[in-house]
Amino acid sequence: MNQNKKIEEVAWVAIKLIATDLNGTLLHGDQTYNQALLQQTLTALKQQGIRLVLSSGNQYAHLKQLFAKVAADNLVMVAENGASIYVNDEQVFDGSLSASELAQFVAVDRQQEPLKSSYLIMVGEHGSYTKVGAPQALITAAEKFYDNLQQVTDFSAVTDTIKKISVSATPAHAAQKVAKLNAYFEGRLKAHDSGYGVIDLVTAGVGKLPAIQWLMQQWQLTEDQLLVFGDGDNDKPLLQYAGQGVAMLNATASVQAVADQVSELDNEHDGVLKMIQKLVL
Repeated sequence: MNQNKKIEEVAWVAIKLIATDLNGTLLHGDQTYNQALLQQTLTALKQQGIRLVLSSGNQYAHLKQLFAKVAADNLVMVAENGASIYVNDEQVFDGSLSASELAQFVAVDRQQEPLKSSYLIMVGEHGSYTKVGAPQALITAAEKFYDNLQQVTDFSAVTDTIKKISVSATPAHAAQKVAKLNAYFEGRLKAHDSGYGVIDLVTAGVGKLPAIQWLMQQWQLTEDQLLVFGDGDNDKPLLQYAGQGVAMLNATASVQAVADQVSELDNEHDGVLKMIQKLVL
């Protein structure tokens, strides 16, 4: 863990923004969460003027459905790996792929290495799209995270606004594939390892960290006012950037190594919410 910052010395009353990853962090393995404790936590945070950001690679429609029973105007959603930011169901940031980026990807990029042998899911504002013939196992897994998943014969026929493109990868080779993709795209698009054998391609400048930085700029906050929770490699930039970064007990050693501390409980036992109760409330 980062020894340059002593968590015991932090004045936790300074925290004004908390950002948490979802899968493997706030959510249990079956995509559930402690609804009563989350509601209680949000109410207590609001009394202190603190916002909670749910930061995820999932579609906004999926997040909205998942947290439909939670009522709070201090709950912010960063969806599609930073491509969309919603506050009180209003989109305040749109980092969708441009029409030219999407046309280039469909006509040229997807035929090149290291993409031509990968299964793809284009994640849009109104649905998600994969090619006919994708393995049923991929479709079944994707349906847990993407609403309105459709099989199409031709990606060029999709007219939806595309937020991100998910690329299949074996977990053991994901980091290597991310490096190859970023070398290929040379800053046109950015690849992020989202874990679980999925790599997300988004437009340049989009990501979980840029999304949080954008919100902080809007609200005139500084890094020492930010508390972050995460468990995956794509959470590392945020954990390192935040005034205080907390890795999950169930996170890998490499993720825990960049954090200021590790949660006392894992994601299956409400580790995030109970750490917020202990450290902030």
